[in-house]
Amino acid sequence: MSQLQGATVKLALSGDSLVLRGAQRGNQPPPERTLGLAYIQAPHLGNAKKDIADEPLSLEAREYLRRRAAGKPVKFVVRYKTAGGREYGSVYLGPDMAADDVAIKLVHEGWARVTDQARGKLDRNDTPAAEADLIERLLDEEESARASKRGTWDPKPQPSRPRLTSFDADARKFLDEHKGRELRATVEQVRDATTLRVMLHLPSAHQMVTVLLSGVKAPAVRTNVPGQPDVVEPFGEEARFNVEIRLLQQDIKVRLEGLPPGAAANGTFAGTVVHSAGNIAEWLVSNSFAKVVDWSAVFLAGGAAPLRQLERQAKAKRMRVWQGFTGAADAAPVASFEATVVRIVSGDTVVVHDEARDADREFQLASLRQPRASDPDQAGYAEQAREALRRLCIGKPVAVTVDYHKP
Repeated sequence: MSQLQGATVKLALSGDSLVLRGAQRGNQPPPERTLGLAYIQAPHLGNAKKDIADEPLSLEAREYLRRRAAGKPVKFVVRYKTAGGREYGSVYLGPDMAADDVAIKLVHEGWARVTDQARGKLDRNDTPAAEADLIERLLDEEESARASKRGTWDPKPQPSRPRLTSFDADARKFLDEHKGRELRATVEQVRDATTLRVMLHLPSAHQMVTVLLSGVKAPAVRTNVPGQPDVVEPFGEEARFNVEIRLLQQDIKVRLEGLPPGAAANGTFAGTVVHSAGNIAEWLVSNSFAKVVDWSAVFLAGGAAPLRQLERQAKAKRMRVWQGFTGAADAAPVASFEATVVRIVSGDTVVVHDEARDADREFQLASLRQPRASDPDQAGYAEQAREALRRLCIGKPVAVTVDYHKP
């Protein structure tokens, strides 16, 4: 048997398989390994690409393991390997190896069963005593779960909600139904620091969607995508790793806020991740892992001003994505003044009279754009937007806050 080692659980692949992450060295992502739990088998999740359906209660088994292990420091030992090189071992969530064995907890709760191969080892004379003792304990826990009808041994389990890995609904209708609500979700994959695959836990199903964090964009990371070249922009891997250790397979809430251009049919939404530890978008911007982007900043209910202030402070530090920044950092407090609206130029541009300067000044509303008059599908709305803005504020006193300047 191998030596006991330390690691952190990156994610639970299923009810009996984990991805473990080693210690980080410098700024490079730490090494990872997949470890199956020795001597047991849980119901397995399906594979949409191979047209394999989820086995009954497979998500429940995975969720039991995920909630207890994902993101946690553990000790593990490799007990055997298959001919193909896959490793199987024991994982311990605490210092007591007798009480903290993850496999024993799974079997006790009825989410996994002892494999036939493990049972067969008890009939062999060459099975080490420690290994035989562990298998016998697993069998005792299995009998306890069977007698108490726990987990998969329940003859009448609650019906499972389907796990929908593809998005077949109408994206606009889906957004209209859920927009602004805080939806329970689990982060299943971090594609890059601002692109998350999440499982929404809805009353009727577990629906997978892609969420682009509203208002921000991190360096791209795209590898091993069939038909597409690998793309790893500077600081992309470091940004993704920092989001993974904070959010991957963690319970969060998601507010869906908008649809990105061209994504109406593939289940991709702009949204905000709500987590008790803080706002991940603000963290990324303040630590120079992401920049503010206008197209999705318009979806933010409270506006983009807090993100832009954090971005100004990040520019001043000239770290990571701002390492080569040569413009004015503009980290000073945001300028603001009182004025009166004297003219409406368009649906997103106004002229105000600044009393302090005794001058008219033109401002474009930050992080939004009126319908384009040059677009045949939008031209009719451009004048309506201008008229709506005129009725709202012409001749009225306003407080003007300068968010940023365009070159």
